[in-house]
Amino acid sequence: MRRATFTFVDPTRPTPANGDYPGAPDRSLVTTVSFPARNGKAVRGPLPVVVFATGYEGDSLNYAPMYDHWVEAGYVVVAPTFPLSSKDAPGGPSLSDLASQPGDLSFVLTEVLQQNQDMASKLHGKLDPKRIGLAGKSLGAITAIETAFSSSARDDRFRAAIILTGTVGGSGPHFVGIDTPVLFEHGDADTTVPVAGSQNAYDQAQPPKYFVTLAGQTHGSAFGGGTTPAERVVARTTLSFLDGYVKARPAARARLLTDGNVSDVASTQHQI
Repeated sequence: MRRATFTFVDPTRPTPANGDYPGAPDRSLVTTVSFPARNGKAVRGPLPVVVFATGYEGDSLNYAPMYDHWVEAGYVVVAPTFPLSSKDAPGGPSLSDLASQPGDLSFVLTEVLQQNQDMASKLHGKLDPKRIGLAGKSLGAITAIETAFSSSARDDRFRAAIILTGTVGGSGPHFVGIDTPVLFEHGDADTTVPVAGSQNAYDQAQPPKYFVTLAGQTHGSAFGGGTTPAERVVARTTLSFLDGYVKARPAARARLLTDGNVSDVASTQHQI
């Protein structure tokens, strides 16, 4: 596996004031791009892509142990650090900039696709612009819902979306007339963002849709990329979903249902 760090600056949208930070006329997004390697050499592209939105007080790497499962399976993962909700945000981490984050994901995707065409870039030829997925965790999951399913912010370049411990945000309407495949995953012992938020979003979503309930899991306990039974379910189901809908492999969709139904660990509902 290899990683490359880029700083993408959007001059068309401002960063608002935050605490003692006066704001800026542009938005700066430090972005980690992780891509697979074999025997020390980067795997040749073009490869499918997942844009990953981290949660509150996160950065581009705090969920890397989880999304590295996707990288090892052949995906390029693009993970920005959001300007004001990140752990090192100027003025302190804030929720006030959430409405700008869907635009950040779309902007970063545009930038990496431009890098894909630049012969001098480390990303040249590595990304498949026709196979792009979206994933988000917690505040990033809310951001991902807005990006994929809100009429006001939707980016239709994303072929599928993974929503981990999310809920429906403030702008909308959401899901109406949008049939982008979606996978929700949530622990039923989550007290930070209760599982009812994801269930409500799932109920509104159009098929194909899946909901994996993780028994006894809290807000973060199943998403660390480790080897507990719940973490293995997350790794397997998310990869099966990506293979099924980003790579368009029907056998992987069937595998998701097997991977997502484990006695005393996880159960899965779906509509296709």
